[in-house]
Amino acid sequence: MAAGVEGVIAKVPPGWLEAALLRCLPERDRETVSGDLLEEYREVQLPRLGAFGANIWYARQVLSFLVMGSFGGTAMRATLTWMCVATALAGVWLAVMENVLRHPGYAARSIIALLIMLQGLVTILFLMVHGRSVYRVIVAAGAVGAVALGASALLRILSAAHFEGFVLLIGAALVIQGSLALLVVGGPRWAPGS
Repeated sequence: MAAGVEGVIAKVPPGWLEAALLRCLPERDRETVSGDLLEEYREVQLPRLGAFGANIWYARQVLSFLVMGSFGGTAMRATLTWMCVATALAGVWLAVMENVLRHPGYAARSIIALLIMLQGLVTILFLMVHGRSVYRVIVAAGAVGAVALGASALLRILSAAHFEGFVLLIGAALVIQGSLALLVVGGPRWAPGS
């Protein structure tokens, strides 16, 4: 009998992952979702992937619930969150590189890089507080600025004699982030679960 219990206990994901999952789910969904994931983990993923691979699979499932639950519950908001993280990190990288290389005009470009970072962080904050109106205007203005800056960078780099791939990537990310932010902020209604 003890061997049977040990076999079942060994077929569970790490406890901290289960705890994280339960924290990010609404109370009404906790038993159903965690039960379904545990069943999939034991019956499909563990035999197919082994313990390590099944734990990675489970962690990815928990992360998807965590992102969706933390940032408003829609795929658009989750995508916007990750775009904001990417552009904020790009802004930090640009600011550091400008201050290391110090080409003429670096101070102005450093300020623009820091504004890119701030726009990403403010948008994430807006999503975390479920769209409180005080941030709505700031995020909308920053989103318009991000789209304009990104589109300008794309047009310049596509017609430039010297192609810079990072400018293309950051410009495209800014256009996407700004557009998503405008869709989220300017949607027909703002409610945490919409």
